Amino acid sequence: MLQVKSAEIHFNQENTPVSQQFDDVYFCNQDGMAESDYVFVQGNQLWQRWLKYKQAHFVIAETGFGTGLNFFITTALFRQFRAENPQSPLKRLFFISFEKYPIPIESLKQAHQAYAQFAHLTQSLQEKWLEPITGCQRFHFDETTLDLWFGDINEQLPQLGDYMQNRIDAWFLDGFAPSKNPDMWNNQLYDQLYRYTKHNGTFATFTAASAVRKGLENAGFAVEKRKGFGKKRECLHGQKLTKNTPHFAFPWYHWQTAQFEQQAEIAIIGGGIASLFTALALLQRGAKVTLYCEDEQPALNASGNKQGAFYPQLSDDDIRNIRFYIHAFAYGQQQLRWAIKQGIEFEHQFCGVALCGYDQKSAVKLDKISQYQWHNSLYQPLNQQQLSDIVGLPLPCGGGFIPQGAWLNPRQFVQNTFAYLQALGLTLKTSQKITALQRQEDSWLLTNQQSEQFPHQIVILANGHQLSQFEQTQPLPTYPVRGQVSQIPTSENLLKLNTVLCYDGYLTPVDQSKMSHCIGASHVRDNATRHFSREEQQQNQQKIQQNIGEDWTKEVNTSSNIARVGVRCAIRDRMPLVGNVPNFEQQRIDYKNIYNLRRRRQPIPQAANYPNLYLIGALGSRGLTSAPLLGELLGSLIYGEPLPLSEDILHNLVGNRSWLRKLLKGGVV
Repeated sequence: MLQVKSAEIHFNQENTPVSQQFDDVYFCNQDGMAESDYVFVQGNQLWQRWLKYKQAHFVIAETGFGTGLNFFITTALFRQFRAENPQSPLKRLFFISFEKYPIPIESLKQAHQAYAQFAHLTQSLQEKWLEPITGCQRFHFDETTLDLWFGDINEQLPQLGDYMQNRIDAWFLDGFAPSKNPDMWNNQLYDQLYRYTKHNGTFATFTAASAVRKGLENAGFAVEKRKGFGKKRECLHGQKLTKNTPHFAFPWYHWQTAQFEQQAEIAIIGGGIASLFTALALLQRGAKVTLYCEDEQPALNASGNKQGAFYPQLSDDDIRNIRFYIHAFAYGQQQLRWAIKQGIEFEHQFCGVALCGYDQKSAVKLDKISQYQWHNSLYQPLNQQQLSDIVGLPLPCGGGFIPQGAWLNPRQFVQNTFAYLQALGLTLKTSQKITALQRQEDSWLLTNQQSEQFPHQIVILANGHQLSQFEQTQPLPTYPVRGQVSQIPTSENLLKLNTVLCYDGYLTPVDQSKMSHCIGASHVRDNATRHFSREEQQQNQQKIQQNIGEDWTKEVNTSSNIARVGVRCAIRDRMPLVGNVPNFEQQRIDYKNIYNLRRRRQPIPQAANYPNLYLIGALGSRGLTSAPLLGELLGSLIYGEPLPLSEDILHNLVGNRSWLRKLLKGGVV
């Protein structure tokens, strides 16, 4: 189920929110904050544990986000801890919360009025809030990261996946009372809690129900009763005292964290949008980052256009791919607004993106998108007149509209954000083409075109269509796609264009600073040339005139021959690659008989990956949308933090997926 049903609530005489689905209050009528502090914060002994904690991040998971009260209390306490203990190695807090019925934003605002002391946090959450969809939405609050998992916890909790085994420090078992919400409190839940909890990790809950106590004990927890809050006689807390051996359901898609001591020392190869957001994620985690860009400045290849469209890919035969792009789009909006707030200058316009059903094939595709019945804040199916009115020019067809879509100047954005990151400590080395990687005992040795060598603990490959140029990455099935974008002068009618217009190509609204538009792009597979093509220039003009065909398209004129050529990195299934660089030769040996091993239920080894070597690539034509989330994902993986995507989506992003799909079906590679 993709849609998330909102909570139906009312406020009682004490102004406490009450769930109509469960006929239960969200927190104690008398003093919800004191109850939350006593039951969850004290029940898990957070402050005492933080004082002794030796790692850089602490992970809390919660069953039931509600109004966010537990999150606000815990975040405020963690900030107090950081202020009083600046030398502590503990720097970051991750708060994972599951919510089946999210409270609508207007009711959330009303509930937050009772939390005046957390106004800075409640306001920030309200500003970031987007219409929930099933799965994880990540939000940043400085040192604290909130992962909200929307949907039924029985479906969403397992999506933390193999990776999150033994990684959660503390659980807030909240939700509504077991008698009111029996579907949540079950043995499968308790087993999953145990699987994901660290050795010596804890839980706390308001209930003392015997079924809950027995279920947690049977799962493996040591459970104790303690005095309840207020009128409640007892409540439970407990600990995972035993170590359990991780069980991997998908060992061939193993995600491997980096190995390093103290400060991570990381090299990124590449100078585009993927490198940018990866560098941002790593610098925010305290890494020492050196970026190697082969051009004289960043963003001179695929990330270097004057205007690029920002919107999700909503049509795909695999719903997991659509979900990925929706999550990436939501996270990307948050990051763009973060950049604006930092004063990073780049031309942009949140004008929406219009999709035209210009022929039968595209109309069928758009109709399929409409059948998902996405919230109208994400996608709106429109008839011919409605679409024409929004676009500002007559169109021959209906289609769809993505109201939160935008255009921005990618080159300006990338270059100015890199300048911002340099002020944060990024080392940016230009005119440095790295030609080889060699594994040393505890590092990688990078060799450039001048035969100079640079050692680094961790290396990330983000070099676009040249991703497979290294010995370690040659087996990756990527290919270059040449794209020429034309820059055309505006005109009387083109000035009326209100949105990005997509057909078998795209046209942007006027860039007021240049009084021009971008139109494109050509798509020439297996071609990495960068010369101007008169033929592709004419094709960009012909596409819109043939597909749209209205009189105003005659004003589209590419004859000035102003254009820019970039080469994108693509892969057949049109999904990005991110994560560990797989050791193809070793995996071919380990998995040559994986089809039969699975059938016979015999042990299967974890995927062999090159240690401390990572990649981010094959972003295709959606780099502006996907790069922010992919960079954050890679930063989280390297640091062993929770990942901001469900396991089923991660399987569609992993670097060895093309080979494994064949091998799992009994084929050969």
